[in-house]
Amino acid sequence: MDRIDDQHRTSKIFKAFSEMMKFAITGLLLLGGMTLCLESMAENDAPDDKQALARTPQALVDLLQNASFLSPELYSERMRSQRNAHAYPIGLEQLEQKLEEATDPRRDIKAQEMQTYADVLSDIALQSRQEGEILWGRIQGTKYERQTHDYLFKTLKGFGLDNVRHDKFPSGVPQWRPTTCDLDITAAPGFEQDQRYHFKDAITAFVSATTPTGGIEAPVVYVGDGTAAELQGRDIDGKIILLRARTQPSALMNSARTAYSRLVTGMYGMPAGIVVWWDVPRTNQVAGRVGAPGGGDDIGLAVPWTTIGNDAGFYLRKLLDRSTPDEPVIMRLDVQGQMEPVEKRMTGNVYATLPGQSGDYIVIPTHVDGYFYGIHDNGASVALNLALARHYSQIPIEKRAHGLIFLFQGDHEVPGVGGTLPFIDEHRQLMQEHLMLVLRPEHLGMMRPLDEAVYIASSNVTDPLMLLVTNRSPVLIDIFKRAANLYSIPMGDLVYADPAADEAAFHPPFNDLDAISSGWITTGKFYHSTADVDWGAVNFKQIEKITRGHAYIIDELFKLTKTDLRQGGYPVPEKSIYQSDLLKMIMGNN
Repeated sequence: MDRIDDQHRTSKIFKAFSEMMKFAITGLLLLGGMTLCLESMAENDAPDDKQALARTPQALVDLLQNASFLSPELYSERMRSQRNAHAYPIGLEQLEQKLEEATDPRRDIKAQEMQTYADVLSDIALQSRQEGEILWGRIQGTKYERQTHDYLFKTLKGFGLDNVRHDKFPSGVPQWRPTTCDLDITAAPGFEQDQRYHFKDAITAFVSATTPTGGIEAPVVYVGDGTAAELQGRDIDGKIILLRARTQPSALMNSARTAYSRLVTGMYGMPAGIVVWWDVPRTNQVAGRVGAPGGGDDIGLAVPWTTIGNDAGFYLRKLLDRSTPDEPVIMRLDVQGQMEPVEKRMTGNVYATLPGQSGDYIVIPTHVDGYFYGIHDNGASVALNLALARHYSQIPIEKRAHGLIFLFQGDHEVPGVGGTLPFIDEHRQLMQEHLMLVLRPEHLGMMRPLDEAVYIASSNVTDPLMLLVTNRSPVLIDIFKRAANLYSIPMGDLVYADPAADEAAFHPPFNDLDAISSGWITTGKFYHSTADVDWGAVNFKQIEKITRGHAYIIDELFKLTKTDLRQGGYPVPEKSIYQSDLLKMIMGNN
């Protein structure tokens, strides 16, 4: 049997290698470079040198110019088969918690429970795609977000919770809804006269200028990162720009924010459109912004823009590698959409209240809207919050020192606050007098990949979590550290004092109440992307540990008072991170 398996594996490797060689040679024939490349390949096959790809600069260039010149679909398939010929999965189990399972008081919280919740959320998101939405997912103010709220309301009621509410209201701000995102190569070196290539996953997720009906057609130029040094002496007037976007570490903070603005100032001519090329591996779609972080999305109205994935960008750039003044790459860009008024986009909040002995409350907010599958941001945290609601619904009030509010917010993504404002308006006295703590989980469970180019794999830990505690309470920080240790939760060695979005920073509804906000968050490279489901990048065994960690934190908070959490604390920084010199310095490097 082993010999048969070896023969089968050898046959597969030989077949994959043969296919790769056939494709490479065909490409060279089209470009007239066959002879030199074959000579360099023969030279490298010498018995005395089994490692060097080439011995001269020209030989290396000639050897490699077509090796990966593949359409995104074929490139992905070929890379998968080539990697499988060299590396094999070993079935690595996720890192186990330190607490013994049999004696863990939170052992009723299971990965499968939260996976079940998340699957429902994914299905709702996919429904939007199947029904023709270009910007698909549980998008705020749409029927898919409302469908999610209905599901959450029924689920919470199913736990036997009596005080469950579903408050409905219009979106807080108008929302961008793209109706066309078409990107096509209409001419390129090596293309036949009527040959076209369509980028099926192009997406403009935030507000953009629109093209004339039917789109614009223009030559494409590549400007790298779009720094001033790369644009010196360039004339980009009337061109469609290919712009590389470095995620730092995500599409939330990315180099295209600065570069887009530089490109549309007119200093180098005014481009006809911009194609942002994300550097996120194994991912077809990313919902990322141009414009200033924390606001400033209207910057995107300067010229039409759209985005493409990593493999698609490599294909386009390699076409540009072959272009000449006489034979440029020509592209058609068609971006259509509109800002929909608030009255057309109804949203809401769903929340369940469990009273406690003290009369004070811990609020656990998780937003339900999200781009694409929306499991990393933020369906896994919604599943966590549901599991906590179910867990604490089974604990009698005599054992709950404080009350709990499980808040599922709508209308979050733009501008990052949404449903929190109506919730506080509805319960202002309670929040002013009896809010003990905001405990907010966000963007949890994304696996930390091993990415060594040739070797790519999931790991046995998630991305390290960042800790948010607005007043840097020593006792609260210590509780989070103990939870991370007991449940083997990776965590960065820092505490962030001015969390953005719903708690503080540029929309500070909880911070305006002088409340303490806290929680774990990650915003890594795969934020706002399809990676969470397309390659299973969110691991629910890790979510199980993180959820149990949250329950441990709540149980420890039951032993404390609001006064305890304020001892040794500090005020929140006066200047938001989004307007800080720190962010200016980082963005100024782009």
